[in-house]
Amino acid sequence: MRSHRYQFTAQDVFRHFGPLIAAVALLAGLLHGAAVLGWLPAPRPTVDVDRTILVHQAEASRRPHPARTLLIGDSSCLMDVAAGRLGEILGEPVLNLATLSYLDLPTHAVLVREFDRANPGRLQRVILLMHPESLRLRVVPEYFRRQVLDFLAGRDSPAKTGMARRIEQVLGVQRLRGRVLSRATPWPLPGAYGRFYGFSRDLELFMEENAGSAVDPHRFVPEREGASAEYRLAPRFESESRRFRQLLPEGVQLLVGITPSPRSFVLPDHTDRCRSMLQQWAAWLEADRALESLPAVLPDDQFASRAHLNAQGRLPYTRQLARALQADR
Repeated sequence: MRSHRYQFTAQDVFRHFGPLIAAVALLAGLLHGAAVLGWLPAPRPTVDVDRTILVHQAEASRRPHPARTLLIGDSSCLMDVAAGRLGEILGEPVLNLATLSYLDLPTHAVLVREFDRANPGRLQRVILLMHPESLRLRVVPEYFRRQVLDFLAGRDSPAKTGMARRIEQVLGVQRLRGRVLSRATPWPLPGAYGRFYGFSRDLELFMEENAGSAVDPHRFVPEREGASAEYRLAPRFESESRRFRQLLPEGVQLLVGITPSPRSFVLPDHTDRCRSMLQQWAAWLEADRALESLPAVLPDDQFASRAHLNAQGRLPYTRQLARALQADR
């Protein structure tokens, strides 16, 4: 038994919701138009951890800097090496432009070229460091590459997949957030990053004060690591490595290494496996030197995750890297 029955015609819907729909469409049109006409600031979408890191490193690559040595690579290079301390040991400035594991090698090379363009004739040495976890990735999402390249070009980058994100893009919310709100308001970071850094701007300030390096604030818990430790070089790295080398500025020395993993996580042959991977990778890169003296395994208490050292572990590892580089002189 029905107590009520409602009947709406299209005319009724338009009469009730038409003004709201028109207002939303007008606002979306104004946002898109203002962006196209250059009335809004350039995109700077520092609204989460990943994009804050990508934006900061892309901006840093375009600034004047006295460094003659660049660190480049995945997030293990970003977190494992204290670039400021490395520079102190070496007696010369070092800049860390490392980003994330989901960025392909040619896009890493774009950051190196941007630095060379901003600092002509200065760059002498590039140190490429990645973790075995990154080196076995068979494919990487286009999303992260687009974030870097679109930011460098001053374009709004496409949103992640999902209906809600697509609607935001159509309505201009993405432009508003990435061009205006991200500059005007602090964006809280989630979880351990929020507790350690606070807001996205605090993460940027930390990286600025530490020559581009960051700290992973998590704690390594072996029982939570369910992934396989059987590492190998993904086939894509052959072509990407050759392209990376081609994109490096002429005359720049390339050194390459593999970052460490927790002792309890890896297989018994991990050190030998990493040495073999490094030799093959260095050959594809035509590297001037493979940093084979760097440890492939370190104690668990030095790790924040299976791929990142913690704040305490990064300092002795930085000293080990410095010794390896000094032996090259």
